[in-house]
Amino acid sequence: MLKKILKFGKWLLVGVVWTYLFVYVSLFVTVGFWNFNYLSLSDWGIISSYWNQGGSIKEAKDYFLFITLILSILLWLAGWRYFYHRDLVAMLLAPLNWYNKRMLKKYGQNASRIVLKNMGTTGKKLNPEELIEEKLKDIKSGMEQQEKNSDILREKLKERFEQKN
Repeated sequence: MLKKILKFGKWLLVGVVWTYLFVYVSLFVTVGFWNFNYLSLSDWGIISSYWNQGGSIKEAKDYFLFITLILSILLWLAGWRYFYHRDLVAMLLAPLNWYNKRMLKKYGQNASRIVLKNMGTTGKKLNPEELIEEKLKDIKSGMEQQEKNSDILREKLKERFEQKN
């Protein structure tokens, strides 16, 4: 259920943002090229009266306006679908990534780079055989220490038994 709500929220958010941007850009184009605001009822009234008085599409400019109006609906739907299937976080972070890459190109070209590798090792490197030999030496010295401790304990136990008898 929560998954459906999140999907609907994403669908709604993408739809609102995409519609706002699309309307802004498409109005800029239609007003700029044909001086036609498709959100204005007066502009649609002018076209309606022209069409009702027997007007026809004669020039290439009129064809392009008609094609633009038809294709804008398809482009709006295709854009909504396209942006719905994209990662929203990546799209929101795109300006920051762009700025970061720009700054790296601007200031990072001539800078000397420091590469830190293997920060945890400060001593000499040992090959696997030497490493195993060192571990065996540690184990042998530990075993010898345990033998000495057990010998000392045996001696103490022997002394106590002798004292009681």
